[in-house]
Amino acid sequence: MAESRREKEARRQRMLARERGELPAEPETRNPEPPQTDAAGPPASAPRAENARETRRARTGSFKPPKPRQAESARDIARGIGVAEPRRQGFGGKLQPLSPILRRRRRRRRLAVVALVLAVLVALGAYTGTLTAISLVAGDAADSAMLYLQRGGGWPVSTGIETPTRVETLAGGFVEMDTEDVAVYSAYGSEVRTIQPGYARPAISVGNTRFVLYDRAGTELRVESRTRTLHTITTEQGIMLCSLSANGTLAVVTESDRYVAELQVLDPTRYRTVFTWLLTQDQGTPIEVAFAPDNRRFAVGTVAARDGQLASTVYCMEIGSTTATAQYTATAGSMVLRLQWLSGSRLLAVFDTYAALLDPATGAELARYDYEGSALQGISVQGSTVALLLSAHSGNTLALLDTDLAPVGEIDAGQAASVTCADSEAYLIENNTVLCYGLDGTLRWEQEYDTRPLYLLNAAEPLLFTAGRVEVLTAPAA
Repeated sequence: MAESRREKEARRQRMLARERGELPAEPETRNPEPPQTDAAGPPASAPRAENARETRRARTGSFKPPKPRQAESARDIARGIGVAEPRRQGFGGKLQPLSPILRRRRRRRRLAVVALVLAVLVALGAYTGTLTAISLVAGDAADSAMLYLQRGGGWPVSTGIETPTRVETLAGGFVEMDTEDVAVYSAYGSEVRTIQPGYARPAISVGNTRFVLYDRAGTELRVESRTRTLHTITTEQGIMLCSLSANGTLAVVTESDRYVAELQVLDPTRYRTVFTWLLTQDQGTPIEVAFAPDNRRFAVGTVAARDGQLASTVYCMEIGSTTATAQYTATAGSMVLRLQWLSGSRLLAVFDTYAALLDPATGAELARYDYEGSALQGISVQGSTVALLLSAHSGNTLALLDTDLAPVGEIDAGQAASVTCADSEAYLIENNTVLCYGLDGTLRWEQEYDTRPLYLLNAAEPLLFTAGRVEVLTAPAA
């Protein structure tokens, strides 16, 4: 009895160790010896107890020994791929850790899948231009950060351009040009770069943080950021006009062999042609192009000769459409001078004899302001104010209008040569004097300068341009 008790205890210890994974399972014996029996009694009770425990485990589902054929198949597969055979440990059914070879194979497969997904995304982004657009936005942000860190000594600055022919706001700073040089300055008064394009008739068009520099009647144009050249395009025909939208969409009007002109619109990322319009003699020659705030719609002002008179037409177009969405015919004898979108649903068309507010969806004239025989000397639009400087024999007049072209103020402008609107002021340049008016027409202050002012620009701060010099315009001390 003592020997049976010891054997029973040893089997119990081996079973517990096997469940903990400390010892390998005991090999099964195909022909176990029959239990020893006493001559005077039944066989020993240890096998019966063991069989009872196995029966209880089978009933409760806590232990399911694998079938011999399945176990042999698993071992054969494991040997075939060169890894250790996974074995169950305990009642939780956990597997042993994978071998290094299998881990490397799985890691390579994951890396291959990730690389394939990235390659597909890069190809899709390159095809749609998304990556280029993101890189351009990131480039503009990097330019702004760099210009802030290199803001220099501030205003005033000497540009070296004595007789500027064009001055435009560029991201709070400005771009200034004459017949030879183009100078770019930041909003902090530091010189960013100077360009010498070598064009016979250079011209620029500005759109937010970029500008297009082109040779009028030439065949080359350059899209520029504040710090570098983004793209250079060579056209087959002479360039007549370029216009840049706020997001960099580019409109190019060129001459044509068979038509009066050809207008192409290029996307701002890869500069591919997304719109083409061949204009006939009856449609006229484009002399003004303006983009809507959505950068997809644009207005084209053309001039033509009809019945011995000058005829101007405004066409409202949209990228993706082959025909004009709306058309407005100006009063006979009027010439279109400027187009500007006041909002997505209101287009200001300025002619040499009147100004009109148009509905770009229908081409209907919503409002009108006639000059009554005066000539248009200058125009400035800022926020909800439209300022028209009108010239007559008796003197100049500054008409301040709201966005419905209703008069809100009228000023005797004397011999003023130009007007610039700010958020709450209107500035006039008359000889060597700058006059500041409120939008209600009241004079706030005036200041005389030793050097004649040439331009006044509403940038991040109002900037006054004289020969070779730019300074911030400030009110005189009281």
